[in-house]
Amino acid sequence: MEIVELKLSVTNCYLIKCHQKYILVDTGYEYDWALFCKRLKEAKVSLSQISHIILTHHHDDHCGLITKILEINSSIHIVMSKHAGDLLIKGENDRAHGGGLINKRIEYLIRLKQLYLSLVLKKSVKKEGNLKFPPYKVREIDRIISGETKLEDVGIDIKGRIIETPGHTIDSISIIFDDGDCIAGDAAANFLQFAGTKYCVIFITDIQEYYLSWKKLLSQNARRIFPAHGKPFMAKRLAENMGKIRSLER
Repeated sequence: MEIVELKLSVTNCYLIKCHQKYILVDTGYEYDWALFCKRLKEAKVSLSQISHIILTHHHDDHCGLITKILEINSSIHIVMSKHAGDLLIKGENDRAHGGGLINKRIEYLIRLKQLYLSLVLKKSVKKEGNLKFPPYKVREIDRIISGETKLEDVGIDIKGRIIETPGHTIDSISIIFDDGDCIAGDAAANFLQFAGTKYCVIFITDIQEYYLSWKKLLSQNARRIFPAHGKPFMAKRLAENMGKIRSLER
């Protein structure tokens, strides 16, 4: 099975071929539309060939293009966590469940970026950013995940399963194929290693729950991780970095 990366401005989305159709995992920011279309063209895939979008979680850099895509192909099934629907309809990243940045170095880098953008754009850039996306209301043809679910059970004829991997958000899910490849969304990451990310994303809701999700991925025989941020890496890196971040900067 081939996993094709669609590298957008910040987010890595993925395509998986299923017979004559394709499964898309995540969509990128709303402003990524032109780049998204370019990447699809480079992959020689049209929107009409996509049968499902698996949404790893509701954040703006993962779901921002759903409504735009469905304007062109409304037959696509959106596959999501049972917790995602109430979050998607709000059109804004969930901040009700707390959380924080993983360390002060990340906080410093974000502030430095905000200062740079403020100087370039000559206007203030809010600390929390925009964090908004076009609201999405779950439809009858969408597929809701509760617990471990085989891909076949949501109409995807590929050997593998979707599991709940919360910690980054309450609605985070990951896909593990029977060959051990795993598309993890933000349940793990491989970027800003120089800033001490230790294979975590920069913002986490619950660090202990995040590491429990790593243990779940490893117990499910994940072999190679395809993250939404950074390059693919071997799952053993999760075991090597388990628990290295002990608290969050709130």
